[in-house]
Amino acid sequence: MKASSETTKGYVYAILGSLCAGSVSTLTKIALSYNGPVVVTGLSFLISGAVLLFYQPRRRPTPGSLRYLVFFGLVGAALAPLMYTVGLDETTVVNAALLANGEVLFTTVLAFSVFGETLRRGQALRGLLIVAGLVVVSTNLDLSHIAFLQGLTGNLLVLGSGLAWALENNIIALATKRFDTSLISKYRNLIGGVALTAVFLVAGAHLGFTAYSVSVLLLLGAVVTGGTVLFIAAVKRLGAIRMLLVWSSSTVFGAIFGLAVLGEQITLAQILGGALILVGVYVVHRGEKGPEAEPFAPPAGGVTPGQH
Repeated sequence: MKASSETTKGYVYAILGSLCAGSVSTLTKIALSYNGPVVVTGLSFLISGAVLLFYQPRRRPTPGSLRYLVFFGLVGAALAPLMYTVGLDETTVVNAALLANGEVLFTTVLAFSVFGETLRRGQALRGLLIVAGLVVVSTNLDLSHIAFLQGLTGNLLVLGSGLAWALENNIIALATKRFDTSLISKYRNLIGGVALTAVFLVAGAHLGFTAYSVSVLLLLGAVVTGGTVLFIAAVKRLGAIRMLLVWSSSTVFGAIFGLAVLGEQITLAQILGGALILVGVYVVHRGEKGPEAEPFAPPAGGVTPGQH
């Protein structure tokens, strides 16, 4: 019963986190009209890490956790988001939306081939509903406008960010077996934010601060905070693959925020695709039948945390 309850919590955390994630692209787009990608990414994660320091302030890194925190900070909170933001500026929106979903594919491949995660056949088939919805929403069923060579550098950066996040997703699934999620989330974001802030300060980047731009950055930092904590809490309870399938609903929320805040249009195909994603999330959750084995376990004979 306890395992089933924890799984349900995992799905709730994943859906709430995807709501936060869906708002990030809209807020980032607004923030980029005032500051560059390094400034926006660095300050949003710095704000997030600073806020999280007030949550369980006595919980501090241990020698065993420090290497994980540095990796998560530099890869997941600095390199990957910066690659995506810069890549988005250099490719088409259609390409970026589709290629960003490569994170799900990369996470799954790494989880199966390297980290030994398992997924039952029924779960995989139900997950295909979500993948199908992602394709519909991302492409608007207009594949003729997806040209990989158009904005090749940007496309490669977006794919690279998905690969970096996929690697982090799987290692986080390991780390949450040993370390508290609040410890991982607060120092991950703080390390990434400090690293990028140092970069733009040393580079002498232009800072476009107005009352409005600062308020947008603060709000962006807040949703990054919520998204990070909920993301890691969901990974702990669901494993990397199932969590990413549910997290993919952020595509739907992103479209809604784009419509409501930026006035971007949503087509009928995108609405149908969004409905398909939500149905997929529902049936994946309904497919969970009682207590089951841990959603993630390191491969037999493989490397476990602390055994390097």
